[in-house]
Amino acid sequence: MADQKTGMVPVTYFPTSNQRLFAANAQRIRNTPYARYFEGELFLRSDVLPALRAPMDHRDALGTTPDELSTLLDGGDHAVENGYCLLPDGTAYVASRTFFPGATSDMLAWWFWWFTGEDERYILWHPYTRVGVGMKDRDALTRPGLTHEQRYIGNTAWTVEYVGASRVKAGTHFVKPADWGLDGTRFAEAGIGASVLGELMTNGLRVGRMLRLAREIEGGFELRTRFWIGDRVLLGRNGLDIGPALRALGLKKSLVTDMTAYEQFANDQAGMTHLARLLPSLYREFGQDNQEGDGA
Repeated sequence: MADQKTGMVPVTYFPTSNQRLFAANAQRIRNTPYARYFEGELFLRSDVLPALRAPMDHRDALGTTPDELSTLLDGGDHAVENGYCLLPDGTAYVASRTFFPGATSDMLAWWFWWFTGEDERYILWHPYTRVGVGMKDRDALTRPGLTHEQRYIGNTAWTVEYVGASRVKAGTHFVKPADWGLDGTRFAEAGIGASVLGELMTNGLRVGRMLRLAREIEGGFELRTRFWIGDRVLLGRNGLDIGPALRALGLKKSLVTDMTAYEQFANDQAGMTHLARLLPSLYREFGQDNQEGDGA
């Protein structure tokens, strides 16, 4: 039952692999500066629950052309801000919106490089699913004079985590909004204070896209997220597109399913809702003096 005051419901389903990981993470984080932020209670907003019960209509999914992506800079909301589905071409699609009360978009930009500095930071995000993390250009985390965005854009974060009961090793190569045709000059008018866009990588393949836009609202910001998993499968980040061959051989259906979309949606909702509870306090303790990388 939802808490009448907060509108939150506790997350109670954790695969046994996630339960074991939580116990291991609890031991790993002891005697670190982050121990007091390690929490076992996760929550979801009650208004998200209907979106977890059935897939959305694929016709309401956002496409990846510059014109379609740019609709995220228009006023108002999309037809579906929380949902998942499998698109007709076999792409797993996720739309996820989470609220960050008492937080600023600058805090989010800080988080997206700061968490890559140590595994113990990463596991705070979702202590039942996060295992380990590393940034390809680690020097960028401490290089003087960089903005938050300059520390992660153009860099690649490699992570190990559970999505559902599956252990996944993946990379996110962060890109500029302009690389996907988004006009950054419209961000201020649209209330966008931070953006995190990435090409998703695994096993030497580029397998999808992630887009996050922090839209300022009264009392904090809302994070609007989109995933497209399996939209294009490339050998390397800019290599040969092997997606058509996978489809022709019937292999894409076994690699990307509606369960891929569902588990990614559930993972994102739980992780981001949890981060929203922690981010203002984490930033106050570890982020205030980090503009020059002092705390990385």
